[in-house]
Amino acid sequence: MRPFLDPELVRGRWLHAYEEDEPGQKVFRRATHPLPPARRRTGFEFHPDGRMSALGGGPDDRTLVTEGRWSVDLQGLLTIRPPGGSAEVLHVLEIDDDRLVVKA
Repeated sequence: MRPFLDPELVRGRWLHAYEEDEPGQKVFRRATHPLPPARRRTGFEFHPDGRMSALGGGPDDRTLVTEGRWSVDLQGLLTIRPPGGSAEVLHVLEIDDDRLVVKA
């Protein structure tokens, strides 16, 4: 059973902590969490007004930002909608103040 997904917990900047991934799971940590340095670390920033920034690594190691929209539902689904692209649904398995785990 997926958790109730409180939008307040989702808001903010999350970085992929691939060091903590497990089979079938991707782990994200708040940007304030001490992660080891890594090239091209990806992530998301979920803004309170429903805007979303996808953070990806560029060819010169600078962060590339793609804007879009996000929403949540009560069944633990987090939907990301990039402009002009297909929606991506993340199945949230766990979330707390510092850790977000989604189905890989």
